[in-house]
Amino acid sequence: MVKFVGQGIAWPMVFAVVFLAIVISTFRWWDLGFSAFSVRTALKLSWLPMVYMAALGVLMAIVGLPPLRSAIFIGINTVFVGMSEEVMFRGILFSGLRSKLRLWPSLWVCCGLFGFVHVLNALATAQWTVATLQAVAAFQTGFMLMALRLRTGSLYPVILLHAVWDCLLLLVACHTGGGSPNQPLPAYAFVAPLFLLPNFLYALYLLRPKGLAKN
Repeated sequence: MVKFVGQGIAWPMVFAVVFLAIVISTFRWWDLGFSAFSVRTALKLSWLPMVYMAALGVLMAIVGLPPLRSAIFIGINTVFVGMSEEVMFRGILFSGLRSKLRLWPSLWVCCGLFGFVHVLNALATAQWTVATLQAVAAFQTGFMLMALRLRTGSLYPVILLHAVWDCLLLLVACHTGGGSPNQPLPAYAFVAPLFLLPNFLYALYLLRPKGLAKN
């Protein structure tokens, strides 16, 4: 994954954004979450993810940045990843599910599929263990992003958070092998999803009826 986004423009992600833009424009799906939001509210609700990102920033400061060229491409590509995945999952898919299902079934299906697609990374890397760990982490992160999407009423802060989150993770991953098949997984990789458990629990807290009623 690090090599894919760090060596040049990830054109599949760019094409995905363009394709989604065409689909949304064609069908006039303007109610997916492209709305104004309160920056103050978004920052207030995002305090826990920002703690994680601050920790990643400190870790990155310790281990150092990758070569400038790689860092730039990672920054650019994670913007397209954030845009495409959020519009697809927290936008189109969730809206479609909500038209047929109640809130919580829609949440579980949407976040479950978001996690599952990360398993498919193994089709390109043949690293099924890594992909499975990524899927578990993505499921938990997906719930956090979904909670922020519902509480802010907008996709924009979620896209930004997703992009920055992925960017920091990949910048740090540059110094840990980036999931290279030539390197064995460190022991901490197997418990890494547990470190995201607070994010998942916080998302459930934000999604409680009393919290959603504040919107």
